Amino acid sequence: MPGKKKKKRGKRKPREAVKRDLIFKTFQEDYAVITKKLGDRRMLVKTSDMTTDIMAVIPGRFRKRCWFDLGDLCLISRREFQDAKVDIVHKYTVDERRALCQFGEISQMFANAGADMSGPVDDLENGENAFDFSFDEI
Repeated sequence: MPGKKKKKRGKRKPREAVKRDLIFKTFQEDYAVITKKLGDRRMLVKTSDMTTDIMAVIPGRFRKRCWFDLGDLCLISRREFQDAKVDIVHKYTVDERRALCQFGEISQMFANAGADMSGPVDDLENGENAFDFSFDEI
């Protein structure tokens, strides 16, 4: 019969986690947490001094190979010719984030700030309703 596969496909095997070397910051590099996605490979990141948001650009080598989400810890490189933009150099995993905290490279508060952003956005504290529906009868 045309269109039928003669051989059944096997299940895909899960990828094994590869242990990577830990990359530390060097001159003109800093650690940052992603705070907002802007689209077109641009994001707002908050640096380790936690003062301002800077626009970061994801280079093309990460395109369709590495996905970034809110709260991810990354290594950024500052541009010499533009102070308002930085480039993302490396994305850290959760294990690498813990290792950076143990080595004292980033503070525990900075590492936890990124973990808080990765969860679902919920502004409701104690089960309060977001909208107040009050219908006045006429």
